[in-house]
Amino acid sequence: MLNVTLLKIPVTDLQQSVKFYESVLGLSARYIVEEYGWAQLDGATVAIALYVPGRGGGQRSPGGSVDFHLGHSQLDELKRRASNVTKTVAIHNNNDGSRSLEFLDPDGNEIKIMETL
Repeated sequence: MLNVTLLKIPVTDLQQSVKFYESVLGLSARYIVEEYGWAQLDGATVAIALYVPGRGGGQRSPGGSVDFHLGHSQLDELKRRASNVTKTVAIHNNNDGSRSLEFLDPDGNEIKIMETL
């Protein structure tokens, strides 16, 4: 059986992005390697990596959909935390009855977190 072990997000400023994801999602940097433009974050069921395109992690340009959705059971709490850092945060009531928290990171990457029960 296959498992997902790593989600990657392209960024332009590694240190700024690490601080953003730590403060909004409560993640913590496992390690940061400036030389390769790479940071790996803990605090989710799958590792999340931030990378600067062209420096070893990939070539995707920052901005737009990151093509995955995270899950969390406390969307309202996450929204309060995110509202202290970004103005683009909103909770949506989706047509299928689910709720999702959506916001942009400093590079315009669209982050979507589905509510889990």
